[in-house]
Amino acid sequence: MQRRRLILATGLALAAPAPAVWAWDDKGDPFAFVVDVSNEILDEIRRDPALAHGDPEHVRQLVDGKILPVTDFTLMTRLTVGPDWRKASAEERQRLEQGFRGLLIRVYSGALLQVKDQRCELRPTRVKTVKDEMVIRTLLKASGQKDLGLDYRIYRAKDGAWKIVDVNVEGIWLVENYRSQFASVLSSEGVPGLIKMLETRADELAAKNKAKS
Repeated sequence: MQRRRLILATGLALAAPAPAVWAWDDKGDPFAFVVDVSNEILDEIRRDPALAHGDPEHVRQLVDGKILPVTDFTLMTRLTVGPDWRKASAEERQRLEQGFRGLLIRVYSGALLQVKDQRCELRPTRVKTVKDEMVIRTLLKASGQKDLGLDYRIYRAKDGAWKIVDVNVEGIWLVENYRSQFASVLSSEGVPGLIKMLETRADELAAKNKAKS
């Protein structure tokens, strides 16, 4: 579980304000884009002691500065909520996004403690066909540790930029995993119940993290 959280934190968390010029090209080679994004996030974690210790505010800055610009988080949230997304009002959709984002930030703050000398590399493959929708398969490597699989589902947006919409951690897709967790709440309490659950869980995790600090 700790290893899965580490990879998800690397992929989505889920630092200091982002630089004005990105180190990656979000409209170029999708394989290089995914690897460059992952490694810049890892470098940022190592550079910022507060981020490396999982400080939620620094994690939030990382998400706002580096993750959200390369992620279609609205689509990710919609896919996670499933068919009930269509029943939600504009305000409820906004709260669902905020609640899901807050939950991920709190959950993965603790995982950043595991980041040491990890680097992201493409899995060995002879096929590098570029399509508008792709799964980029990578490995997270660290000295003295087993390689860990991390796959990104991406698509090319209308402006030509690549956007991340899902992450697979050793066979477990983030969207599918959370969708199964949310299904029972949506079935019994609907969208308002899921919003309440997300906000309550984020508050509980925040209090837990504060108590540890």
